[in-house]
Amino acid sequence: MPAYSRKIEISGKSAQELYDVISAGIERVLARSAIGGFEVLRDSSARSLEVRSKLMSASLVFRDGEIHVDRKLSLMAAAFRSKIDEGIERWVERAFGRTQ
Repeated sequence: MPAYSRKIEISGKSAQELYDVISAGIERVLARSAIGGFEVLRDSSARSLEVRSKLMSASLVFRDGEIHVDRKLSLMAAAFRSKIDEGIERWVERAFGRTQ
């Protein structure tokens, strides 16, 4: 699976705030995607999430002012990497009132 990482900056938000918002809404967002069956594993003490499905896996680590995302996409999903990134950006913008 092709892998890549990225960092999403959200200034003024603590790691706990970021974790709480993303953790609360991630299933709803994933259910609207074409990812299919997925599993979300939460680690509130480490402020991290893991998402696993047949098409992708992702690890999200929340730090003050940023989210670190490490992803592995299947060859089929890799073709949609830019669409996936755009969807994540729109979600973050709506969730945190962030503009680019």
